[in-house]
Amino acid sequence: MADVRAALSRALAAAGAKPTAQTLDTLAAQVSLETAHGSAMFNFNFGGIKGISPRGETTSYTTREVTDGQSVSLPQGFRAYASLDEGARDYVSVLRARFPAAFHQALSGTLDGFAHALKAAGYYTADESEYASGLRAAGGVGSSTQDGAVQSVPTELATSAELSRVIDAVAATAVHIADPDPSE
Repeated sequence: MADVRAALSRALAAAGAKPTAQTLDTLAAQVSLETAHGSAMFNFNFGGIKGISPRGETTSYTTREVTDGQSVSLPQGFRAYASLDEGARDYVSVLRARFPAAFHQALSGTLDGFAHALKAAGYYTADESEYASGLRAAGGVGSSTQDGAVQSVPTELATSAELSRVIDAVAATAVHIADPDPSE
């Protein structure tokens, strides 16, 4: 994840955004959640961005979607990139252009606000509380307090049941960002 954070930092700086530790923590948590801690970051796709990359590259993988409360597996096309930096730049660009409220929350380092803004914009189909919990677990933090601060917790999950719940939430997460028209 150190390489991911470095690429995100460069992408944010190139986009004119200050790459603070809180912003990097927030974005790295989502990358970790969406890519199983980087082990499923196929073709340098940071956030499971569907569709065709700006260079016209795509690849197909089976993913899980939540439709009418049911988890279904579907083959989907995901953006593909030639390098970590190319993937990071497009990830930041997509968040900034298509999900500005979420991008603002990421800049402020607010994991729950980031999860909420992504859900409101249709980025994922999983349950919002599960996705936010997954972000907090991936980021190694606890739940938010009333003032929006995040309580720290150990970065390891306490039980295999908790790990299974987070993995299920990640597996059920789908991103709908390549095509803004959900009917297609």
